[in-house]
Amino acid sequence: MKSDFTIAKEELNRIGIIKICSDFYIEPKQRGSIFFTKSPSTPDKTFSLALYSSSNTFTDFANANHSGDVIAFVSYIKGINNWQALRTLKNFYGLIDSQEVDKQEARRRIQLQQQEEKKKAKRQQEFKAALFGEIDHLKRWENIYKAIMKKQIYEPFTSEWCYCIKEQQQINLQLDILCAIDSKMYVRMKPNPSMGLSSDRPQWLLDVLSILAEHGSFKATKAELEEIITQRDFELTRKSGADRRCNIEW
Repeated sequence: MKSDFTIAKEELNRIGIIKICSDFYIEPKQRGSIFFTKSPSTPDKTFSLALYSSSNTFTDFANANHSGDVIAFVSYIKGINNWQALRTLKNFYGLIDSQEVDKQEARRRIQLQQQEEKKKAKRQQEFKAALFGEIDHLKRWENIYKAIMKKQIYEPFTSEWCYCIKEQQQINLQLDILCAIDSKMYVRMKPNPSMGLSSDRPQWLLDVLSILAEHGSFKATKAELEEIITQRDFELTRKSGADRRCNIEW
Protein backbone atom coordinates (compact mmCIF):
# COMPACT_ATOMS: atom_id res chain seq x y z
CA MET A 1 0.00 0.00 0.00
CA LYS A 2 1.00 3.61 -0.57
CA SER A 3 0.87 4.27 3.18
CA ASP A 4 3.66 1.68 3.64
CA PHE A 5 5.97 3.88 1.59
CA THR A 6 4.87 7.06 3.37
CA ILE A 7 5.40 5.74 6.91
CA ALA A 8 8.59 3.84 6.10
CA LYS A 9 10.09 6.76 4.19
CA GLU A 10 9.60 9.03 7.21
CA GLU A 11 11.65 6.66 9.34
CA LEU A 12 14.21 6.01 6.62
CA ASN A 13 14.83 9.74 6.22
CA ARG A 14 15.67 9.90 9.93
CA ILE A 15 18.18 7.09 9.45
CA GLY A 16 19.58 8.92 6.41
CA ILE A 17 20.77 7.87 2.98
CA ILE A 18 24.44 8.06 4.05
CA LYS A 19 24.03 5.37 6.70
CA ILE A 20 21.81 3.30 4.41
CA CYS A 21 24.53 3.40 1.76
CA SER A 22 27.12 2.26 4.35
CA ASP A 23 24.87 -0.57 5.54
CA PHE A 24 23.73 -1.85 2.15
CA TYR A 25 26.50 -0.89 -0.29
CA ILE A 26 29.89 0.66 0.50
CA GLU A 27 31.15 3.51 2.67
CA PRO A 28 30.62 6.79 0.75
CA LYS A 29 33.26 9.51 0.57
CA GLN A 30 32.47 13.10 1.47
CA ARG A 31 33.32 16.00 -0.82
CA GLY A 32 32.11 19.21 0.73
CA SER A 33 28.42 18.83 1.61
CA ILE A 34 27.90 15.94 -0.84
CA PHE A 35 28.83 12.29 -0.43
CA PHE A 36 29.90 10.09 -3.34
CA THR A 37 29.96 6.35 -3.95
CA LYS A 38 30.47 4.01 -6.91
CA SER A 39 27.88 3.66 -9.64
CA PRO A 40 26.40 0.14 -9.73
CA SER A 41 25.64 0.40 -13.45
CA THR A 42 29.09 1.14 -14.92
CA PRO A 43 32.76 0.31 -14.24
CA ASP A 44 33.12 3.40 -12.08
CA LYS A 45 36.81 4.22 -11.54
CA THR A 46 35.89 7.51 -9.86
CA PHE A 47 32.93 7.78 -7.51
CA SER A 48 30.15 9.41 -9.52
CA LEU A 49 26.96 8.53 -7.65
CA ALA A 50 26.11 11.53 -5.47
CA LEU A 51 24.28 11.25 -2.13
CA TYR A 52 22.55 14.32 -0.70
CA SER A 53 22.14 14.01 3.06
CA SER A 54 19.96 17.14 3.32
CA SER A 55 17.25 15.69 1.07
CA ASN A 56 18.07 11.96 1.38
CA THR A 57 18.23 11.59 -2.39
CA PHE A 58 20.80 10.40 -4.92
CA THR A 59 21.89 11.10 -8.49
CA ASP A 60 24.06 8.78 -10.59
CA PHE A 61 25.98 10.99 -12.99
CA ALA A 62 27.46 7.90 -14.65
CA ASN A 63 24.00 6.66 -15.66
CA ALA A 64 22.12 9.54 -17.30
CA ASN A 65 21.61 11.32 -13.94
CA HIS A 66 19.41 8.50 -12.64
CA SER A 67 18.02 9.70 -9.30
CA GLY A 68 15.52 9.00 -6.55
CA ASP A 69 14.89 8.73 -2.81
CA VAL A 70 16.23 6.27 -0.20
CA ILE A 71 13.93 3.44 -1.31
CA ALA A 72 14.79 3.99 -4.96
CA PHE A 73 18.48 4.01 -3.99
CA VAL A 74 18.31 0.51 -2.47
CA SER A 75 16.22 -0.64 -5.43
CA TYR A 76 18.90 0.70 -7.76
CA ILE A 77 22.00 -0.74 -6.07
CA LYS A 78 20.35 -4.12 -5.39
CA GLY A 79 18.69 -4.47 -8.80
CA ILE A 80 15.25 -5.04 -7.29
CA ASN A 81 11.91 -3.23 -7.50
CA ASN A 82 10.74 -0.62 -4.98
CA TRP A 83 8.45 -3.00 -3.08
CA GLN A 84 11.30 -5.47 -2.61
CA ALA A 85 13.59 -2.63 -1.57
CA LEU A 86 11.01 -1.44 0.94
CA ARG A 87 10.69 -4.91 2.47
CA THR A 88 14.47 -5.23 2.62
CA LEU A 89 14.80 -1.91 4.46
CA LYS A 90 11.89 -2.64 6.81
CA ASN A 91 13.33 -6.03 7.77
CA PHE A 92 16.84 -4.66 8.26
CA TYR A 93 15.89 -1.67 10.39
CA GLY A 94 12.75 -3.15 11.97
CA LEU A 95 10.51 -0.42 10.56
CA ILE A 96 6.81 -0.12 11.22
CA ASP A 97 4.14 -0.92 8.63
CA SER A 98 0.85 0.74 7.75
CA GLN A 99 -0.98 -0.92 10.66
CA GLU A 100 1.27 0.78 13.20
CA VAL A 101 -0.24 4.22 13.52
CA ASP A 102 1.29 5.26 16.81
CA LYS A 103 3.80 7.88 15.70
CA GLN A 104 5.18 8.23 19.20
CA GLU A 105 6.20 4.58 19.16
CA ALA A 106 7.81 5.06 15.75
CA ARG A 107 9.82 8.03 17.02
CA ARG A 108 10.81 6.10 20.15
CA ARG A 109 12.17 3.24 18.06
CA ILE A 110 14.16 5.60 15.88
CA GLN A 111 15.58 7.35 18.94
CA LEU A 112 16.57 4.03 20.49
CA GLN A 113 18.26 3.01 17.26
CA GLN A 114 20.13 6.31 17.08
CA GLN A 115 21.24 5.89 20.69
CA GLU A 116 22.42 2.36 19.93
CA GLU A 117 24.38 3.62 16.93
CA LYS A 118 26.01 6.29 19.09
CA LYS A 119 26.97 3.66 21.66
CA LYS A 120 28.50 1.50 18.92
CA ALA A 121 30.44 4.45 17.52
CA LYS A 122 31.72 5.40 20.97
CA ARG A 123 32.73 1.81 21.69
CA GLN A 124 34.56 1.64 18.38
CA GLN A 125 36.47 4.83 19.19
CA GLU A 126 37.39 3.48 22.65
CA PHE A 127 38.71 0.25 21.12
CA LYS A 128 40.78 2.05 18.48
CA ALA A 129 42.21 4.47 21.03
CA ALA A 130 43.19 1.56 23.29
CA LEU A 131 44.68 -0.40 20.38
CA PHE A 132 46.80 2.45 19.00
CA GLY A 133 47.78 3.55 22.49
CA GLU A 134 48.96 0.04 23.37
CA ILE A 135 50.95 -0.20 20.12
CA ASP A 136 52.71 3.10 20.91
CA HIS A 137 53.38 1.97 24.49
CA LEU A 138 54.90 -1.35 23.40
CA LYS A 139 57.03 0.31 20.70
CA ARG A 140 58.49 2.67 23.29
CA TRP A 141 59.49 -0.28 25.47
CA GLU A 142 60.78 -2.16 22.44
CA ASN A 143 63.15 0.75 21.72
CA ILE A 144 64.23 0.84 25.37
CA TYR A 145 65.20 -2.84 25.37
CA LYS A 146 66.93 -2.48 22.01
CA ALA A 147 69.01 0.36 23.44
CA ILE A 148 69.89 -1.72 26.50
CA MET A 149 71.08 -4.60 24.31
CA LYS A 150 72.97 -2.30 21.93
CA LYS A 151 74.78 -0.45 24.72
CA GLN A 152 75.50 -3.75 26.54
CA ILE A 153 74.34 -2.34 29.85
CA TYR A 154 74.08 -5.89 31.24
CA GLU A 155 76.55 -8.70 30.78
CA PRO A 156 75.28 -11.47 28.45
CA PHE A 157 73.38 -14.29 30.16
CA THR A 158 73.04 -12.50 33.48
CA SER A 159 69.58 -12.54 35.04
CA GLU A 160 69.03 -8.91 34.03
CA TRP A 161 70.14 -9.60 30.45
CA CYS A 162 67.86 -12.67 30.21
CA TYR A 163 64.95 -10.66 31.60
CA CYS A 164 65.41 -7.96 28.93
CA ILE A 165 65.60 -10.57 26.17
CA LYS A 166 62.44 -12.26 27.41
CA GLU A 167 60.55 -8.97 27.67
CA GLN A 168 61.69 -7.90 24.20
CA GLN A 169 60.51 -11.18 22.70
CA GLN A 170 57.14 -10.86 24.43
CA ILE A 171 56.75 -7.29 23.18
CA ASN A 172 57.60 -8.34 19.61
CA LEU A 173 55.00 -11.11 19.76
CA GLN A 174 52.31 -8.76 21.06
CA LEU A 175 53.13 -6.12 18.45
CA ASP A 176 52.86 -8.76 15.71
CA ILE A 177 49.36 -9.57 16.96
CA LEU A 178 48.20 -5.99 17.49
CA CYS A 179 49.45 -4.91 14.05
CA ALA A 180 48.21 -8.15 12.40
CA ILE A 181 51.52 -8.62 10.59
CA ASP A 182 51.87 -12.32 11.35
CA SER A 183 50.90 -13.83 7.99
CA LYS A 184 50.93 -17.35 9.43
CA MET A 185 48.57 -16.51 12.27
CA TYR A 186 46.21 -14.26 10.28
CA VAL A 187 46.25 -15.39 6.68
CA ARG A 188 42.97 -13.71 5.73
CA MET A 189 42.10 -10.52 7.60
CA LYS A 190 39.27 -9.82 5.13
CA PRO A 191 36.69 -12.36 3.90
CA ASN A 192 36.09 -13.22 0.25
CA PRO A 193 32.45 -14.42 0.10
CA SER A 194 32.58 -14.99 -3.66
CA MET A 195 35.24 -17.66 -3.14
CA GLY A 196 33.79 -18.95 0.11
CA LEU A 197 36.86 -17.91 2.13
CA SER A 198 36.51 -17.15 5.82
CA SER A 199 38.06 -14.20 7.62
CA ASP A 200 40.64 -14.27 10.41
CA ARG A 201 39.46 -10.91 11.75
CA PRO A 202 37.27 -12.34 14.56
CA GLN A 203 40.21 -14.39 15.88
CA TRP A 204 42.48 -11.35 15.58
CA LEU A 205 39.97 -9.32 17.60
CA LEU A 206 39.90 -11.97 20.33
CA ASP A 207 43.71 -12.07 20.50
CA VAL A 208 43.93 -8.26 20.58
CA LEU A 209 41.28 -8.03 23.30
CA SER A 210 43.23 -10.53 25.38
CA ILE A 211 46.35 -8.32 25.23
CA LEU A 212 44.42 -5.11 25.94
CA ALA A 213 42.65 -6.72 28.91
CA GLU A 214 45.98 -8.04 30.24
CA HIS A 215 47.41 -4.50 30.17
CA GLY A 216 44.21 -2.96 31.54
CA SER A 217 43.65 -0.61 28.61
CA PHE A 218 40.36 -2.03 27.28
CA LYS A 219 37.94 -4.73 28.39
CA ALA A 220 35.25 -6.19 26.15
CA THR A 221 31.85 -6.95 27.62
CA LYS A 222 30.53 -10.51 27.84
CA ALA A 223 28.03 -9.78 25.06
CA GLU A 224 30.78 -8.39 22.80
CA LEU A 225 32.98 -11.43 23.35
CA GLU A 226 30.08 -13.80 22.67
CA GLU A 227 29.27 -12.00 19.41
CA ILE A 228 32.89 -12.12 18.22
CA ILE A 229 33.19 -15.81 19.16
CA THR A 230 29.96 -16.54 17.28
CA GLN A 231 31.31 -14.72 14.22
CA ARG A 232 34.62 -16.57 14.46
CA ASP A 233 32.88 -19.95 14.60
CA PHE A 234 30.67 -18.93 11.67
CA GLU A 235 33.68 -17.86 9.60
CA LEU A 236 35.39 -21.18 10.27
CA THR A 237 32.41 -23.29 9.20
CA ARG A 238 30.56 -21.22 6.60
CA LYS A 239 30.05 -22.50 3.08
CA SER A 240 30.52 -20.59 -0.16
CA GLY A 241 27.94 -17.83 -0.50
CA ALA A 242 26.93 -17.85 3.16
CA ASP A 243 27.08 -14.55 4.99
CA ARG A 244 26.42 -13.17 8.47
CA ARG A 245 26.39 -9.61 9.71
CA CYS A 246 28.53 -9.09 12.81
CA ASN A 247 27.22 -6.59 15.36
CA ILE A 248 30.77 -5.69 16.42
CA GLU A 249 32.08 -3.05 13.98
CA TRP A 250 35.56 -2.42 15.38
